[in-house]
Amino acid sequence: MCMNCGCGRPNDDKGDSANITAADLRGAADSNDQTLRESAQHILESVELLDASRRDSSGLAEPAGATGGQGGGRGTPATES
Repeated sequence: MCMNCGCGRPNDDKGDSANITAADLRGAADSNDQTLRESAQHILESVELLDASRRDSSGLAEPAGATGGQGGGRGTPATES
């Protein structure tokens, strides 16, 4: 489906390279030693962060501060974030 439109065909970009396919997600996952599910979850988490940042008056997410995020644990060892 172009994975972003919801048509149910994960390998069909419908002739538009801007659409995300399973091959695109697999390439991103492979480049970070992640599973498809892990990469997809990180994308969802990023969208949640972007949505939350829009509610901030400056339009930017707030930094974690000097001590960092509590219980962080995102990403894989190669891409800890």
